[in-house]
Amino acid sequence: MDYQNYILNQPYMRNFIQKKANSMTKSAYIFACPDDETLYEITMCVVKVFLCENNGFDNCPTCQKVECGSHPDLLTYPKGEAFSTQDAKDIIENANKKPMLSKNKIILIKDLDNSSDQAQNKLLKILESPPNNVIFLIYTTNINKVLSTVVSRLIKVDVTPFDSKTLRLMFKHYENNENFELAMQSSNGYIGYTKRILIDDNFHKCHLTARNIVTKLKNSASVVDYIIPKISKSQFDDILQNMQSMYRDVAMLKCGKDDLVINRSIISDLKEVQDEFSLKAITKIIKKINDVNKKQFSNVSLSLLFESLLVNILEVKYLCR
Repeated sequence: MDYQNYILNQPYMRNFIQKKANSMTKSAYIFACPDDETLYEITMCVVKVFLCENNGFDNCPTCQKVECGSHPDLLTYPKGEAFSTQDAKDIIENANKKPMLSKNKIILIKDLDNSSDQAQNKLLKILESPPNNVIFLIYTTNINKVLSTVVSRLIKVDVTPFDSKTLRLMFKHYENNENFELAMQSSNGYIGYTKRILIDDNFHKCHLTARNIVTKLKNSASVVDYIIPKISKSQFDDILQNMQSMYRDVAMLKCGKDDLVINRSIISDLKEVQDEFSLKAITKIIKKINDVNKKQFSNVSLSLLFESLLVNILEVKYLCR
């Protein structure tokens, strides 16, 4: 699916185009948001802005080369699973070579937060004095894992989510999907999250797990039924996202706002649940889910964090009856 025109019309993209027109382009940027796919799509559009004479708004030969990864002035890292010291050495060697086809050479570094401190420190050397006509585009889903010394050498670009109207236009071909409204309301305006809700079987499994927790978690003995010993980060995120959405729907039902329910395909199940919770309990549970989401970036076992959340939900349920 082509998101390019929607991305190019975002305010921060128009800002890049204006800076390029005024020859005010700086040499190194870091893009940050929680969704990896959104970051990839946006940084690829920025690549086209810098390499294409028409700022990426047409399907010119330059843009086609960028799309298929064959443009000689676009160097993408890491070469392996995570950015390494060897990648940094390779960048230092290649950055000093002049661009072949365009005015600029672009060095795109994905998921820098997954790299070691040693690799980041190696990269820092060239960021301190980048060669002329070399532009670094770095993206991360967790900027807190990027060394502060590295971040200080970069211009931070906060990638804002797409608004509801734009998101609906971007995914209008999925309007008949039963999870379309859920995707529009629960994906926080990010491309990857939206796609997972619409078409990812793993997300749908997580949706079922969340549904069972919200509707069937009755006592401490039943917690063991929902513990996932080796829960992955994506599972953790998707289950929590679904749980939050469902508890929010239960709150809407308790307030008599049935028309605002997002998970309409399971509204009958949620209606059965609403009598088990006070509005105060639901509010506290949603807050606890938010708190757990923040804690996942510390060195805490996701499985233990998830188990603790389930126990806390039961405690809140009975304390706020």
